Amino acid sequence: MNLILIIFIAFNNLNVNRVDEINKLFKSAEKSFINEDYKNAIEDYKMLLDSFEISNEKVYLNLAHSYYLLNDTANAIENYNYASLTDDEKIKSIAYQQLGNINESKNNLEDALNYYKNSIISDNMNNDSKFNYELVKKKIESNKNNKEDKKEKEKNKSEEKNNDKKENQDNKDKNKNQEEEGEKDDDKKNQKNDDKKSGKENKEKSIEEKLKEINMTKEKAEMILDALNNNEFQYIQQLKRKPTKKKDKNKPDW
Repeated sequence: MNLILIIFIAFNNLNVNRVDEINKLFKSAEKSFINEDYKNAIEDYKMLLDSFEISNEKVYLNLAHSYYLLNDTANAIENYNYASLTDDEKIKSIAYQQLGNINESKNNLEDALNYYKNSIISDNMNNDSKFNYELVKKKIESNKNNKEDKKEKEKNKSEEKNNDKKENQDNKDKNKNQEEEGEKDDDKKNQKNDDKKSGKENKEKSIEEKLKEINMTKEKAEMILDALNNNEFQYIQQLKRKPTKKKDKNKPDW
């Protein structure tokens, strides 16, 4: 009987010491958090979870806050998720709100919108989550419009590029056709000149052939032609010297 009493008293003393230690850690963690000493706050909260196995949503929420304020988002997300598993709707709403903030900062707007929505569902009085929900919703709509505008601009740019390409090709084809027409005209001119030259050569050849038929050389024919031209010139000169008026028969010769 005495042995049982001693064991019971010792067990009660152990529980009292445990409670005292837990309370000290809570106060120490809270003080560190208020003083922005987040590293010590994290150590105290982790000791409560690991050593004393205090599975408390408030501990998870404050631990998550401490990680978040140290920019350790990975550990912050993990502990906000633990905090959101509570039946306490206000703590759940805050946990979802913070998860929304983290995703918004990472530009994961669709995920952020869903977390803010869950935060509002958990606590309809959470005005911060309501404001953030509308803000993110507008961002998503704005991004969607910007994407559509960008897509339309790219489409117009592509069409302009294709039109410019087609116009350049048309100009090249036009220039090519003009060059080909010019070459054809040059060929026609050259052919015409060649025909004239050939005709002249054929004419001269024909004259030479006729001269050969009468046994006369080209040089002799040219001499005869010059003589004829000279005689014609003298005949013309003689005509110029003759009086143009008719002689009156009734007048004397003198």
